[in-house]
Amino acid sequence: MDIRVKLLDANTAINANVDGLYQEHTQAIADDLLDNLKSERHAKAALRSGDYDRAASIPTFVVELWIRQGYDFYNMTAREIVAKLNADNLGAFIATPKRV
Repeated sequence: MDIRVKLLDANTAINANVDGLYQEHTQAIADDLLDNLKSERHAKAALRSGDYDRAASIPTFVVELWIRQGYDFYNMTAREIVAKLNADNLGAFIATPKRV
């Protein structure tokens, strides 16, 4: 399975509307990334887990959003990250069907 996917940069723009200025944070997610993660989840379902197994691939904009929301992303455990992805309905970024 080829897991090389082009990661597109997160973008920040300053826009204006009737309420004033606001920042807009965006990042394009390539369909290949989601397809590869889905394939990886299915492939890992039948395999025995190793000591170092990828739990998720989290786009930059999600990390930045969580930090702005007050989460200390860089000190979260893999279990907390997977739980947060599921809670935010972002399960497509989870790379394993197994419990972390």
